Amino acid sequence: MKRNRFALLALLTGLPTALFAARGVEAQEAPAAPATRSLSLATLAPAGSTWHRVLESWNRELRRRTNKALQLRIFAGGVQGDESEVIRKIRSGRLDGAAVTAVGLSKIHRPAIVFQMPGMFSSYAALDRARAATQTEMNTAFTTAGFAFMGWADVGASRVFSRTPIASPADLRNAHPYVWRDDLVTPAVFAEANVTATPLQIPEVLTALQTNRIDSFVTSPVAAISLQWAQRVTHMTDQNMAVVVGATVFGNNAVNSLPADQQAILRETATQFHQLLIGNLRRDETAAIRSMSTRGITVVPVTDRAAWNSLFDRARARLVGQIADAAFINRVRGAAGN
Repeated sequence: MKRNRFALLALLTGLPTALFAARGVEAQEAPAAPATRSLSLATLAPAGSTWHRVLESWNRELRRRTNKALQLRIFAGGVQGDESEVIRKIRSGRLDGAAVTAVGLSKIHRPAIVFQMPGMFSSYAALDRARAATQTEMNTAFTTAGFAFMGWADVGASRVFSRTPIASPADLRNAHPYVWRDDLVTPAVFAEANVTATPLQIPEVLTALQTNRIDSFVTSPVAAISLQWAQRVTHMTDQNMAVVVGATVFGNNAVNSLPADQQAILRETATQFHQLLIGNLRRDETAAIRSMSTRGITVVPVTDRAAWNSLFDRARARLVGQIADAAFINRVRGAAGN
């Protein structure tokens, strides 16, 4: 009987140790949390801008959907260099991706900037129809060039901003605008208007406005406000010139290195948030135009819309063969159904 009491005591004394040991085994066998993979993404968009806010929202959803296993590391405000440099970095593997404008897109697949040719579309609906009709073709072309196309990320419909009223193309001859060094489209407009523009990179424009090196520029109302350029002009012409297009791309190698489930989530969330971006941009553009008077900017009615249309027609003709062949340009215009 005494022997049985000692045995029971030993069993009870050893029980906590056994339980802790079992728990230790369980802790060792629990699967480790997945390591976080970051995809670097560069953009010229300033922090806090329409584009940057949507990229941040995309990142939060990507982290949520992958249980923090995949995220974006966003470099805003052009800290990774201009778009030509950013595309070179993606090709070399120093960056994973970028949200770029037509300048960056032209370094990958030049026909993509057909959508930015002046006077190409009568409305955003026409642009949407043209892109839907050619999207499979675009995706294939980007993949062949070594890039994964994630979605369109436009800048908005461009207008002329200036310090003197510009109501007709003839008025442009008295202006001193800038032109983005790597832009292929706007120089054709200025050439047809007999205007000499000053080549600059995006980070140089604000200083050039402040020092009166230039007195005008062509961009979208939202971009003009986000980049603080609108503070340096007094007039905006009530005439859309073109849709300043943009898109987000990743290098194929960066995407293909992800597990299949993460690739699927990346593309699904990209579609979701690029659609959100387009909607937000168009909403913000309407608000930006309405706000011009409160910013000290006078909206200038055009005096000869036919003259502007003629200018755009000549500029497009000049760009045939430089951006894409006539057959593709005509097919895009036909799909738009203007």
